[in-house]
Amino acid sequence: MTDPDETADLVNGLTRGYRDHRDDEEAQRPVRYNDVSCEHTMVDARRRYDELTERDLTAWSRATLQAHGECGPARHAVLDAGPLTVSEHLEVLANGELLARNYRRPSQVDAAVKAGATWQQIAEARGQTEGQARVEYREWAEGQHKYADMSDADYEAAIERVAGAGAGE
Repeated sequence: MTDPDETADLVNGLTRGYRDHRDDEEAQRPVRYNDVSCEHTMVDARRRYDELTERDLTAWSRATLQAHGECGPARHAVLDAGPLTVSEHLEVLANGELLARNYRRPSQVDAAVKAGATWQQIAEARGQTEGQARVEYREWAEGQHKYADMSDADYEAAIERVAGAGAGE
């Protein structure tokens, strides 16, 4: 094919086809927390979060290099990434929230308390005050007792741990 018009028409058709395919794919992506939490395992959420944030960083890096006149195809071909779409930015937020909620589970505080960590240590590990750590732990224990079948004895023990000077006391 040597006719420039035919080549341009072919490229335009392929580009249009790619955009249509991308739009169809994007319309099927989970962009709300509830969608992500129902459809993704933690491994899937982490993989997708990493994939999108890496692509976003790559797009910003390429734009910065181009703005400084330093981006050449030979040196920076690996930076051939487009910016994230609105849907993809929302997907990053939804996956990030799912990961954050999973990683900061209050049950991890319970495990640390039972292992003998002090409230000061727990607070420092979580980047909060002792008071905040105790309040959140107490709220968690109340929820477990009320909604998740925590026994009365285990609940009382948790409340005693909240009141203690050190978590292990």
